[in-house]
Amino acid sequence: MAPNGISCVLPRPDIAALSDELASELSTRLLGGAPVLPLSSEDVLAFVMAGTVNIMHGYVTQVEKENDPAQMCCDSLVIYAARHGFDLLGSTRAKGYVGITGIPGTAIPATLRFVGEASREYKLDPAVTFNPVTLDSTGYAVLRVVAAIGGTLFNLDAGAVLTVSTTVSGIDMAAVVVGNGIIGGTDDEDCDSLRRRVIAADAAGLIIDNEAWFLQQTLKYPGVTRACVDACQTCCDPQTMLIYPFMEGVYGKDYMGDPYGVPPCDVLDAMSLWMFGDEPGRGKGLARIGVRGSYQQAFPTRLNVDIECFQGCPTGAADRIKAALWPFIRQSYCVGSTICLDDIRAGINQSLGGGACIKSAGLSFDIGVRFQDQANAYLDCGRFLVLGDVSVNGNGQ
Repeated sequence: MAPNGISCVLPRPDIAALSDELASELSTRLLGGAPVLPLSSEDVLAFVMAGTVNIMHGYVTQVEKENDPAQMCCDSLVIYAARHGFDLLGSTRAKGYVGITGIPGTAIPATLRFVGEASREYKLDPAVTFNPVTLDSTGYAVLRVVAAIGGTLFNLDAGAVLTVSTTVSGIDMAAVVVGNGIIGGTDDEDCDSLRRRVIAADAAGLIIDNEAWFLQQTLKYPGVTRACVDACQTCCDPQTMLIYPFMEGVYGKDYMGDPYGVPPCDVLDAMSLWMFGDEPGRGKGLARIGVRGSYQQAFPTRLNVDIECFQGCPTGAADRIKAALWPFIRQSYCVGSTICLDDIRAGINQSLGGGACIKSAGLSFDIGVRFQDQANAYLDCGRFLVLGDVSVNGNGQ
């Protein structure tokens, strides 16, 4: 293997310089300052001693380097890393979701291809079985795709536009990347990348797969835009990790419309297999041995808002309330959350401005509330909050 980054050549002092120093020392100590003649015993001895020092200096220096992965040469690093469970990684292919449009009911062929910049090609991911086979009643479909080859150049951000390169009657030519983008593509690992990975692992020490670690890994899965676990205190099972992923823009055009980014069961099953394996608890997925769990489907609980104004509610008040509450609810709450009712009312007041005079702001929930008091509403396990109907009775509609 050719050296990469750090040389494998033993660093040694110059033999000629060492020999001259030794000859000068022998002249002083043995010959009373007389010069050392070429090929004399003193000259040969100086040369042999210089060679010995040269070799030993190289050995000692290299031994010191080979005990430090930050300094060792590429060949030695590969051996060291393999002994510690790190192999050079090959390139991986980027995966993600794209949305296509066309005539409702048009069949989607399995050979459909997409092309991005510089002729980078993507195809339907053969590893999944949940891709739709036709466009829906609105002429839309979201497809899981994978890059034709590995490499970071195939990673794309959400919103990037691809071209449908397979001509299919009834399917438009433009496709849009949705979800968290097309992600996960990597290049072949070189020695410098391997060195950084080994050093980072040594510095990290023991990796604890706690709740934060599971959520962090979940966000790396294609399409996932957010993920959480039950915040409800009665929902937690310390023996089982239940995770609720959301793929907003993949399932539902955004987080404000049904199904609010909640993946279907076959996608959740694929994610559970990826994280926990086909035998949960046996370490066949990313999760370590002994950890059981699965990805679960969350269900919405709708919050209905009924505003009565004495006077001064602005025109378009309902739309202003929706525009304020939707992002607030998404950022503040997730599955099994405790909903602070005053926070909701404060968001309503702020959205209407200081000139609004509100008689009452009624808040009601359809289903999925474990119980409610004057201050909070407590969602059931597996329930997340969405905004339902907003009605304004008064000057503003």
